Amino acid sequence: MMLKDLEKEMWSKESHEGKKLGKHIEECRRLTDEFLRFYNLMKYKEFAEILCYYHDLGKLKAEWRVKNRNNPPHSPLSFLTLYSKDREKLEKYPLLGLFILKHHGTLTRMEDGDILRIKNEAPESEKERIDYDLGTWRRNLYRYVSKLNTALKVDLADAYGLFKFADILSANNLASYRISVPNKDVEDLKVWILERIQKRGLETRNKDLQTQLSLSKIKEHLLIRAPTGWGKTAASLAYAVGKGSRIIYVLPTITSIKSFYDDLCTFFGEENVGEFFYYADVEAIKREESDFRELMFSSYFAQPVIITTLDQLLLTFLQVGKYFLKRPHLRNSVIILDEVHTFSQNMLYILSYFLEKLSEIYNLRLCIMSATFPSVLKDHFENLLEKVEKIWLNEEFRNRRRVMFKLMENDIFDVVEEVVEIYKASRKPFRMVIVCNTVEKSQKVFEKLRDLISESDLKSNVELLHSRFIYKHRCEKEDRLNRWIRENKSFILTATQVIEVSLDMSFDFMITECAPLEALVQRFGRVNRYKNTTEKINVWITFPSEIKVKMRYPYEKDDITNTWRLLKDLEGGGLENEFQLIEEYDKVANLSRVKRKGVNNLLETWNENANFLYSWRIDDEFAQRLLKFREDFTRLVVPGTYRDYVQKLYKKVRKEVSYTQKREIFAEIKEYTAPVPIWMIKMPIEEGFPIVDTLYDETYGIRKEVNNII
Repeated sequence: MMLKDLEKEMWSKESHEGKKLGKHIEECRRLTDEFLRFYNLMKYKEFAEILCYYHDLGKLKAEWRVKNRNNPPHSPLSFLTLYSKDREKLEKYPLLGLFILKHHGTLTRMEDGDILRIKNEAPESEKERIDYDLGTWRRNLYRYVSKLNTALKVDLADAYGLFKFADILSANNLASYRISVPNKDVEDLKVWILERIQKRGLETRNKDLQTQLSLSKIKEHLLIRAPTGWGKTAASLAYAVGKGSRIIYVLPTITSIKSFYDDLCTFFGEENVGEFFYYADVEAIKREESDFRELMFSSYFAQPVIITTLDQLLLTFLQVGKYFLKRPHLRNSVIILDEVHTFSQNMLYILSYFLEKLSEIYNLRLCIMSATFPSVLKDHFENLLEKVEKIWLNEEFRNRRRVMFKLMENDIFDVVEEVVEIYKASRKPFRMVIVCNTVEKSQKVFEKLRDLISESDLKSNVELLHSRFIYKHRCEKEDRLNRWIRENKSFILTATQVIEVSLDMSFDFMITECAPLEALVQRFGRVNRYKNTTEKINVWITFPSEIKVKMRYPYEKDDITNTWRLLKDLEGGGLENEFQLIEEYDKVANLSRVKRKGVNNLLETWNENANFLYSWRIDDEFAQRLLKFREDFTRLVVPGTYRDYVQKLYKKVRKEVSYTQKREIFAEIKEYTAPVPIWMIKMPIEEGFPIVDTLYDETYGIRKEVNNII
C-alpha cells in the first residue's frame, strides 16, 4: 500500500486516542525543537523535523485503528513512505530510516527481517526493485556509520532520543512539559543547611559551612576528601547549584537514595527531583504517584535533579535497552559521585572509559567525593579529567578521634554473650551495631543474639539487616530503625556491609569483623558520628574464622591479615587521630593495571558491537564477562515462598488493559523481590522476575545459598 494525500489523511485520522496524527506530529516537532535548543543540538533541527514528520505515517494504513488492541506494525510503512516521497532526505541522512523503523523498540541494527517487513508494504509490482534498493541502502548505511566520529554518532543518537521523548510526551498528553534546571542558588542552600542542622539538634560549624558554600565558585571538576559527618552533601550541592546546571546525584545504595530523596525534595521542590533505581516505581506507589508521570521523567533522567545508582548510570553509558531516552539528559549536567571508594575497580574502569570518551562532548562537570580518597584514586581522576580542583580536609581528620578500638582474637560469633552483657549494663538509650562480612554470618549471630535476649529479662529491640531481604521487608526494617531513633530507644542492629554507606545513623558501640582498612574506616564512620572525640573503647574488632576454611569470601585473606597487623599498632590509645587511618590506607590502596587493561579490552569489543550508536543486550556471553562483578550489577528475583501470590499478580497484569494499573500491579510484584548479582542468574523474562526456590522468612531473609551468592 502507498499513501497519497498525506496532509489530508493525517488530519482526518487519530494516531492516539482523541488526537489526530497531524496534531501529534506538530507536538513532536515543537517539543523536539525545544529539547534540541536546550541541549545545544540545533544543528540537527532539520534531521529531527523529518523524523517527527514521517515516524507515524504508517498509522494511516486502513488496518490500523486507535481502538484496536492488536494493531499491525506501522513503522515499516512509515519507512517506505519516506523512501518513496523524500528519498533525497534519506540519502542525506541515512540514519533516518533506521530511526523510523526502530522507534518503537531498542536501537538494533537493520536485519533481513526488517527489509522483508518494508518490502511487504510495497505494491506487488515494486517489491523486487525495492528489495534491491533497500539492500543497497543498508550497505550505504553501514558505510556511513563507519565514517562518523564518536561525537557525531553520540549527537545523532541523542537527537533521536530527544525526538522519542517528545513522541512519548505527546502520546501521553504531556505536551506542556519543559526541561529545566534547578532554580536554587547558594543563599537558598545556606538557609536549607541551617534549617537541617537545627532540626537535627546539631551545632552549627560556621567555618565548615563557609568552606562548603565557597565551592560554588569552582569552575573545574572537583575532588573532595572529608570525614563522615563533615557535610560532603552540602559541599557537593554548593558546587552544583553554582553551575546553574541539571544535577545527576549518584549514590552507592538504594537505602541512601530513599532518605536522600526526601531531603532534596525539601530544598529543590518535589516536582524538580526524581529518583531512579530498581524500586523507584514501588516508592512512587507509596507516595501515591499512581499516574507514574514523575516516575517516567525520572526513568529518562529528565527532571532537573536526578538521584540514581552507579549501575543505572553505567547501564546508560553501555547503551542497554532504550538508553537513548536517558543519555541525552546527561548533557551539560553536574554529576556528583558519592562514596567513590566503594566502586569496584571494574566499575571504576567502565566509568572512566566513558568519562574519557564523553565528558568533553557532553560538557560534564564532576564532583567526586570520599571519606577515604587514596592518592592512587586521586591521581587516577586527575589524569582522567585533567583540570581538577581538590579539597583535602586533612586537618578535619587530625582533629577527630571518634573511635577507640580493641582487637578480639575470637570470632564474632563467640563474643555475642559479652555483647549482650555490655548492652544490659549500658545507660539507656544505647545503640549498638554488630557488623558481619557475610549474610550467612550475620544470620547466625542474630539468631544467637535473639536466643540470649529472649532468655533474659531484658526488654530490647533487635534487628537484622542485609541485602537478601525482599524490598517490602527491608523497607519495614529501615522504617523500624528510624522510628526507634526518633523515639530515642535503645536497640541492637546486626548487619552486613550495607551499613557502610547507606544508613545515616550514629551508634554508641560497634562490634565488627575485621575487613580491609577502607571498609573499616567506613564502618567506624557510623560510631559517635556527630562528635569529635572519645576517651573510651567504643569498637571491638574480631577476627573472622571463615577466611581459613571458606573457599568463597567477599575479601581476600591477605587483605584481612594485613589490616589486622596494622591495627595492632593503633589499638586503644595508639590511635591518636583519624588521619592515621587515612595515611595507612593510602599506603596499601592500589589500582590494578592488568584489570584496567582487561576491562578496556572488553569495552573496545563493546564498541565494535554497539559502535556508540546501537542498543546493547546484557544477556549474551560477552556481557557476562564484562559485568561479572561481585554484586555491582544486580537483578531481582522472587523467593519461592511467594510463588503463588506473585503468579496471581502476574495473571492480573495480563488481564489488565490500563497501562497505569499494569504498572501498579507490577510494582507490587517488585516489592517481593530481592537483588542478586546479574551474572548468577538467567535474565528475567520480559514481564517479570525469576522465582528462586530458597528458604525465606521476613526475620532472616534468604537463608539458603542461591548460586553461591556472598
